[in-house]
Amino acid sequence: MVDYGGDLTPYLGGPVQRIERLGSRFALAVELPKLDQEEARVWVSRLLQAKRSSGVLGWPQLGNGVGDEGAPRVNGAGQGGTVLSLDGLPPNKAIKEGWFFSLNAGGRRYLHMITADAVASNLGAVTVTIEPMLRIVPPDNAVIELAAPKIEGLVQGNEGAWEPDLAEEVGLSFTLVERE
Repeated sequence: MVDYGGDLTPYLGGPVQRIERLGSRFALAVELPKLDQEEARVWVSRLLQAKRSSGVLGWPQLGNGVGDEGAPRVNGAGQGGTVLSLDGLPPNKAIKEGWFFSLNAGGRRYLHMITADAVASNLGAVTVTIEPMLRIVPPDNAVIELAAPKIEGLVQGNEGAWEPDLAEEVGLSFTLVERE
């Protein structure tokens, strides 16, 4: 988690206040093992492309997996903060704390974590609490990727070390950071 909030600690005592700021997001540090020549060539090419545009990687969904996700979507425009209404889930679908999902809006993915268990109604609607807070106002019916969430962002790392020959010898390492 890349946290843009902060704690306000008074100089003369008193309670510490947490100041939340819009913009907290996720990052994924990746270390690839030694690659064969073909894999190394493709990975280096895609990393260099993702330095200036976007890279997309699957985000691990821990546990036994989500199972049937139905076709989850944002239920209603104008939402913000740390609560999100969804629909399109299977009836009575259990949503688990700690699951991740990606929200697709405006041609970009935004990764979030569900922070409390919830159960969809018999119509497949549910309201979930999430972290970090929404960075955009998602449109109604924006697609939610629950079973196979993805992180999208810019690649950071030592691009000088992204050489196919080096990738064959020791592998590659980089960090993918959400853009906004």
